Amino acid sequence: MNKNTIIISIISILGTFLLLFGVYKIINQPVGTDFPQTRELKLTDHVKWSPEKKNLLVEYSDFQCPACKNAHNILKAIEASGSADFDITEKVTFVYRHFPLSQIHNKANVAAYAAEAAGIQNKFWEMTDLLFDNQQTWKESKNPQQEDFVNYAKELKLDLEKFKKDIDSSEVKNKVAEDLREADQMRVDSTPTFFLNGQKVEVNSFDEFKKMLKEL
Repeated sequence: MNKNTIIISIISILGTFLLLFGVYKIINQPVGTDFPQTRELKLTDHVKWSPEKKNLLVEYSDFQCPACKNAHNILKAIEASGSADFDITEKVTFVYRHFPLSQIHNKANVAAYAAEAAGIQNKFWEMTDLLFDNQQTWKESKNPQQEDFVNYAKELKLDLEKFKKDIDSSEVKNKVAEDLREADQMRVDSTPTFFLNGQKVEVNSFDEFKKMLKEL
């Protein structure tokens, strides 16, 4: 084996080691690791609560996920008029991003598309409420897959022809896919998953979660 071959072999071994070490670091990122993707808003993000963007709370969620429905109900209770926790909405900017677990939730993707299609007509949050409030109904429905969502669009007085076109559009599907790709890059593997100011939050109980937000 000549000198050049030895050098090339050493470089190859080092390269393989660094690659495997990098993969190990990504896979084993602990809670508290900084995720810059969740520190800044995207133009396509759905945002509510504080407009100041000082504290960014990003949720990756699935409309067919029962735990996500529970989280949704907690967040709705926080923002309700007269809520003892309403002050959270004055210092936290909430961002919803999609993470449909289509391997186990057969309607999660189309539900996300329905929310995005409603969002084009400025009714994303209203559709989100309907999807979570009626989760049990539409996930067990025997209707053609989009029929229940079209009915919700009708309830929201959307332009139905536009909604039907948008729910199948590449614009809507690409938006959901972009959120999903980003979540995969951060090794999100369950829903709901929350990030606060760039760091993954371990939610052991929603009382603890609310306490953390109130203390910001």
